Amino acid sequence: SPHTDHEIFSGLTINSAAELAAASKVPVDEVKLYLNASEKGRHIVETYFNLKTPLYFDFTHLVCRTALDANNKQRTDLSHPIHADNCILQPDNSCKRVPPAYVDRDYSAILYLNDEFVGGEFFFAHTNMSLQSSLKPRCGRLVGFNAGNYHGVKAVVSGQRCAVAMWFTLDPKFKEEAHDQAQ
Repeated sequence: SPHTDHEIFSGLTINSAAELAAASKVPVDEVKLYLNASEKGRHIVETYFNLKTPLYFDFTHLVCRTALDANNKQRTDLSHPIHADNCILQPDNSCKRVPPAYVDRDYSAILYLNDEFVGGEFFFAHTNMSLQSSLKPRCGRLVGFNAGNYHGVKAVVSGQRCAVAMWFTLDPKFKEEAHDQAQ
């Protein structure tokens, strides 16, 4: 994992999934499910935030985080530390929306694919890095938010947590072409 030594992180992009289907290494129907679920997530976020312009995929990633030591339930590290999806955190906890951050990202969403694990709660944080609110992942739950909101993921202490992470842009110049190619 890029964020903790206590978990294995694995992921699959839309593009990689389509390539695996084209090579007959995964069923085409499973890639279609991935595409359709992410498209439904995009539509829900677009509708919920009452956007008047189209929302485009910037990047889509099916990610799993697997706990390495199920006996270590007292972990205080984070599976994914507090961050925002379109800016770089500064020492004073402000967030600069400048490259190399993904400044084109306007909204984000997480679609939970399972709930047979312990830990892994998604949380929003205040700009002082204190906990604002937390929610337990549930299979089928979608969490959509402004990409500038501070958030993180608590430690996955046992089992495997899988979700489709989606980042969206309002700028068609940054549209993820992999969705069209996969279709």
